[in-house]
Amino acid sequence: MKHCFLNRNNQQPTTIRKIVVIGSGRVAWHLGKRLKARGLPVAQVVSRTAEHARALAGVLGARWTDDASEVLPDAGWLLIAVRDDAIAEVAAALAPHAPGALATHTSGATPGMVLQPFFKRHGVFYPLQSFSLEHSPVWSKIPFCVDASSDEDALFLEKMAGRIGKLVYRVDDAQRSILHVAAVFANNFANHCFAVADKLLAEKDLPFEMLHPLMEETLAKALLDAPARMQTGPALRGDAATVKRHLELLKNHPGWRELYAKMTRSINPDLPF
Repeated sequence: MKHCFLNRNNQQPTTIRKIVVIGSGRVAWHLGKRLKARGLPVAQVVSRTAEHARALAGVLGARWTDDASEVLPDAGWLLIAVRDDAIAEVAAALAPHAPGALATHTSGATPGMVLQPFFKRHGVFYPLQSFSLEHSPVWSKIPFCVDASSDEDALFLEKMAGRIGKLVYRVDDAQRSILHVAAVFANNFANHCFAVADKLLAEKDLPFEMLHPLMEETLAKALLDAPARMQTGPALRGDAATVKRHLELLKNHPGWRELYAKMTRSINPDLPF
């Protein structure tokens, strides 16, 4: 089955014959299901874990294999959704068996050039979101960052991203690398701070829900204006006495105490404590 999309420059159809999802983790599951829901069924799932490959393929109505050498030789698009440290190895195993395919990975931190030694046509199809099996993504709010070794393939990836989402950006390796660092600060580090707060409250039998309104207000303000202008707290105020009291309260948690001190200095490097 072929799916055609108009090339916005010359209005000629961009054709892909078969989509193959490589991997069976959270990103593979969500992207595979979204592709199918948008009328772009996946032809095959390739994963080292046979049980997982079979399960995802069953949901997608696709064939499956746990052997890279059995990838469909006429695959048009290889969507490689595996761990960052496995991308090159997986690409090397696939390349001899589907040499004409467009191969893309879904990593934010890995350069697209990692695929160059294996595929003439290569690129990146990176959804900027933290996926979990427990929650359904709101696809219209997820930025898709695409890039490719040719403008034609980049335009194709833009079209694909536009079919399954609404926010599409052409982002090169250098831009995407710093974007991923920023995402770690905004998501992973912020969530770790939530986890620390939760554990501190639990020590005094206080529910984490007490912080929910504050967390919601903080995010709302950060989305309203530049986060630096929305900063509040004892560090910004130069309240050294409060900072010292907080550090004393954290003496039994040296790791968290160090984190508190470093973040305080990052907000106000002139604060004496």
